[in-house]
Amino acid sequence: MKLVVLACFLSTVSAIKYMVSVKTATADWADSNGWFYAAALGYNGNMIDFGVMGKDNYDDFEKGNTDMYEFNSDVDLGKLGCLIIRAGNKSSDAWLIESVQIASETDVDGFSGTNTDQLWMSSDTSLSGDAGKLAMMWCAPPSA
Repeated sequence: MKLVVLACFLSTVSAIKYMVSVKTATADWADSNGWFYAAALGYNGNMIDFGVMGKDNYDDFEKGNTDMYEFNSDVDLGKLGCLIIRAGNKSSDAWLIESVQIASETDVDGFSGTNTDQLWMSSDTSLSGDAGKLAMMWCAPPSA
C-alpha cells in the first residue's frame, strides 16, 4: 500500500503543466458550441494528445474571447514544436480561430500563431456544408 501511495505521489510531482490559449475571431458566427481537441509536438520527437479542450460550466469558444486551458502530462516535450487543434465528431458548427498560444513549465516562452488565412474548423469538411478544416497545426518559428 505504501508503495502505491509513493508511486502516485511521485507521478503527480513530476507532471509537467502545459498552457494552451485560443482566441476566437470576431466575425459573424465565429463562435462554436463544438468539441475541439488539442495535441502538441516537441522537438524531442514526442507528442502529447491533451484531449478535449473544455471546462465544466463554462461557455468555450465565444466570439472575441480568449479561452485558456491547462493540461498536465508526465511527458516533457522540452522545446515545443507544434500545436494541433482538431474538431471532434460532436461538433455541429464551425469555429473560426483567430490565434493560439502554447507554453509549458519547461518551455515558458512557448510560441504563438495566427490563423492568417481565416480558415474555419469543423468536422463537416463537405463543400455543401461547413467546408471546414478537420484540424489545424501551428509550429514554432525556426530557431536562429
